[in-house]
Amino acid sequence: MSLSIKSLNGDTSFLLVFSPPVAPLSSPGLFPGSFTILLDPWLVGPSVILNPIFSISEQKTPPCISHLTELDLEPDLVLISQHKPDHCHEETLRQLPPDCESTILAIPPAAKKIRSWKHFRPELVHALPKYVEGDAQSIYRVVLPPPSPRGSCGEVTITWMPAKRDISGVHHAIGITYRPPYTVLSLQKSHYLDLPMSPPASPGSPMTIASSPRTIVPAPYNDREKTLSVIYSPHGVSYEIIRPYATSHLVSEAALPLTALLHSFDCVENPWWLGGNISTGSPGGLTIAQNLYAKAWVSAHDSAKDNRGWAVMQTRIGQYPANQVKEMLDDGHDGKSKKTANTVTVSLAPGEQYRIEGG
Repeated sequence: MSLSIKSLNGDTSFLLVFSPPVAPLSSPGLFPGSFTILLDPWLVGPSVILNPIFSISEQKTPPCISHLTELDLEPDLVLISQHKPDHCHEETLRQLPPDCESTILAIPPAAKKIRSWKHFRPELVHALPKYVEGDAQSIYRVVLPPPSPRGSCGEVTITWMPAKRDISGVHHAIGITYRPPYTVLSLQKSHYLDLPMSPPASPGSPMTIASSPRTIVPAPYNDREKTLSVIYSPHGVSYEIIRPYATSHLVSEAALPLTALLHSFDCVENPWWLGGNISTGSPGGLTIAQNLYAKAWVSAHDSAKDNRGWAVMQTRIGQYPANQVKEMLDDGHDGKSKKTANTVTVSLAPGEQYRIEGG
């Protein structure tokens, strides 16, 4: 079982390919039980907010493809995390044919915007519900049927966790989990079947939340984890927003440690009357990576762009290269936080990909 993360534009457009244990290394996304997610595609043209006088952004480095038809496969899901044009980019999304088979899943303002284009069939565009702890209906679920009658279904879940009182409207996290379907063949090839069954969680077991209110301890038998997990938060969000989801859904799905965190390295600040903090960067991402024991932290939304317009005249950017973020993780940042030396920090150029093995 694996997750492949490919950067399409070096910024925050990614192709995620989740593959079951028996999938071949060549074309894993086409294997039965695989699942592909296209995140926030922006491949052509500028990103304009209101008008070019207010804000216009252009990518300095060309994406690895110029058209979505150049992908090796049609994604199962197109996930749009914001309604702003560098995430919900009309010219790029219109590259998908109106009769495509991909499901388009977006936060409510973005779903409304996409429907207004009248390009896609209405039944293809779905709005993500806001996550409410204990409400199963607030998690979007996709059932993955087994490739054989004797197998069991897998599942993909998508969860939207917006920040409270967010002036800029960009701070939220999207949680993704993937549990592959299983067949007799895949079970025979899975090494974790040789291990004893996990005992039921007890109040004092590592499956539960530790005494510290900001700590989650990974479940026992981590080498037999069956669920991959991703947190996608390009602009960052407080860990307190993610905590209820992590302590309930991720724990119940045996999806910890977190497989991958897609989060900015760089801090971006505007004056308060222009939204204040735009990207929390490494200081915000450290807390998430530490508490969820992330295996990998992939830089998102940190590429060099040509930003012009009145809205960006007072923008301040604090840059953190991947090696510096790694040092902050290894040192515990402030000397008091717990260290997460096992987290790999990754910065991907357009066309580069990073593969994480699960289980």
